[in-house]
Amino acid sequence: MTATAEDIECLLDAIEHLKANERAEARAILRGVIQSNSDFEDAWLWMSLAVDTLDQSAVCLDNALRINPGNARAIEALMQLRATDIVAAERRGRLKLVRDLAAVTLWLLVVVSLCAALTTLGMAPGRFVPAG
Repeated sequence: MTATAEDIECLLDAIEHLKANERAEARAILRGVIQSNSDFEDAWLWMSLAVDTLDQSAVCLDNALRINPGNARAIEALMQLRATDIVAAERRGRLKLVRDLAAVTLWLLVVVSLCAALTTLGMAPGRFVPAG
């Protein structure tokens, strides 16, 4: 659905509110525009600047990309929003690797210590002679 002249006029009003740092007013106008035309790509883009949280911004940008998957502005903005999540996921992956390596090293030390203790007692694996 293409944007009507009224939708465009409302979008321009919302942009003026955003420029004046009146995000609540802009959000209310954009919400009305989006309710009347959920495929208005520019309304979703501007709504991403009017909402309160980064998660809400990401949802708005996802909606803009649903309408136009090639929207470079939405892609760039979404990548910037998710950059910290990507870095955190990479750090979690590295931390898991270090933790797993530490656990393997610990178990190897336990096995080596156990073998050393058995050897000291004369009961090394493969050399145990049952009493009898």
